[in-house]
Amino acid sequence: MYTKLLLTTMLTLATALSFASVDMKKQYKELKYSTEKKMEKIDEKLEKVGDKISDLSGDAKEKMKEEYGDMLEMKDELRDQLADAGDATEDTWASAKDRIEDYADDLESRVDKAIN
Repeated sequence: MYTKLLLTTMLTLATALSFASVDMKKQYKELKYSTEKKMEKIDEKLEKVGDKISDLSGDAKEKMKEEYGDMLEMKDELRDQLADAGDATEDTWASAKDRIEDYADDLESRVDKAIN
């Protein structure tokens, strides 16, 4: 009887872990899709920043070029964070997801500010 109970417990735990892994993979795919869509919008907006740079001159132009470079670095960092999130554990998933979403929002906000 004890063996049966132990076996049932182990199978239940293994099944639960399997479902958690599948759910995390699904959540990662959803995060990756939504982040990539947001990055496409950011790329379109970055083109506008590039256009704005060509209209500027002097110190304003140099400052905007520097800002543009920083935004490109942020975009690369976002891409790296997204790739790394695929390796997140169940314990670190929520934190990684929140960090990526916040970083993407910060980048988009920074690009919007540069356009306006």
